Amino acid sequence: MIHPTADRTRRPASGDPRPLVLPSFEAIDTATDLDVRFARRTGVPEVSLRLVLEAGAGGEPAELGGLAELTARLVTEGTADRDAQSMARWLDRIGAAVDASAGYAVSMISAHLLTDVLDEALDYLAAIVRSPSFPSGEVDRVRGERLDEIDRQLDDPAVVAGQALIRELYGTGLYGRPAGGTRDSVATIERDDVTRFHAERFVPGGALLIACGDVEPDRFADGIASRFAGWAGDAAPPPIPTTPTPGKSAVVLLDRPDSPQAEIRVGTVGVPYGTSDHYAIILANAILGGLFNSRINMNLREDKGWTYGARSSFRFRRGAGPFTVQTAVETPVTADAFEEILGEIDRMRTEPVGDEELLLAKNALTLSLPLQFETASQITEKTSRARIYGLGDDYWATFRGRIEAVGAEDVLEVCRTYLGRDRLLLLAVTDAQAVHADLQRLGPVDLRPA
Repeated sequence: MIHPTADRTRRPASGDPRPLVLPSFEAIDTATDLDVRFARRTGVPEVSLRLVLEAGAGGEPAELGGLAELTARLVTEGTADRDAQSMARWLDRIGAAVDASAGYAVSMISAHLLTDVLDEALDYLAAIVRSPSFPSGEVDRVRGERLDEIDRQLDDPAVVAGQALIRELYGTGLYGRPAGGTRDSVATIERDDVTRFHAERFVPGGALLIACGDVEPDRFADGIASRFAGWAGDAAPPPIPTTPTPGKSAVVLLDRPDSPQAEIRVGTVGVPYGTSDHYAIILANAILGGLFNSRINMNLREDKGWTYGARSSFRFRRGAGPFTVQTAVETPVTADAFEEILGEIDRMRTEPVGDEELLLAKNALTLSLPLQFETASQITEKTSRARIYGLGDDYWATFRGRIEAVGAEDVLEVCRTYLGRDRLLLLAVTDAQAVHADLQRLGPVDLRPA
């Protein structure tokens, strides 16, 4: 009920920011070669596990792109004494959610489970990590599913645009191909490739197990020790990809005849995690295109009504990931949309951000942090990310203060450094006949089939 004397024309005063409460992770001695970090979190009878392995796409041969992802998908498909159906029934019986996947840097196996099934969940984890059998029939089936998935993705112009952009930016380097591989590379992967990659990369040396949940530390340590004793081997992180020099500004048009919509991208080579201007970059991107009320989204969606959404991002990695702006608009306004995006980028490079806009972006990035650490799974995800990229154990604890310390001049400087017009590649996937002439006002157009 609204108080009868309340002034409904005035916004109520904000309360104090909710504090960020982070559990303390401690190294657990398990008498194994596996690095284990554990945080006890009582109140909810759950446990979250994330096993991080130096088994990402960076460790696979370039001609076998997708091997890391295929291996991750196959570890759950059978062991020496259980076939794929038996493995699925086992997991269903204990009610745990398990996911295995690979990115450019690492492979990760994550599990979320109730505390009372921890022992059996650890049995399952040890089985899929240490002794998958990779039955030939399952390798054929999962590879076929992956190829079908790739084919479906290539029917999506958004995927076509994204993959074309990274090829233009990174060429034949690691970041120039999808982390999950291409159709040509995945089709060549055989069972021997999978078993070899698993033997070389699914090892404890270099691996990390992050765990958080309602379980006694001694019980957890004993559970790991009994299941991972004798697991041996080392896998060093693959070399960090070299950073290509951003090419000259270009306009690439991929022809998709009769397309009523255009997928458009603006991109350049960005930066890795851990640069000295890391927090200024995060804040600058939030203002430019990282938030719903960012400049690009408000321009193209709210003002022009050309799109359901437009966003930008710096994709930090161990190496220099891409900066991208992406959106989809109706084909006739393709060139106009590019001009509006470039105009917003130019404004970020030439005019200091106002105090109110700066504060709104800082609040959006920092006041929501406690909501991102509410569950054990959220906690292990954030903690594992900090460890994968060497951000320091205090990264999240100090995040708010470091964002709040960024000034308008810092934002201006990073935009001038990384977002110069001569660095930016423009790419569109749409009906070339409808847009080619208009795009020429942005520069020479490189026309190709989609």
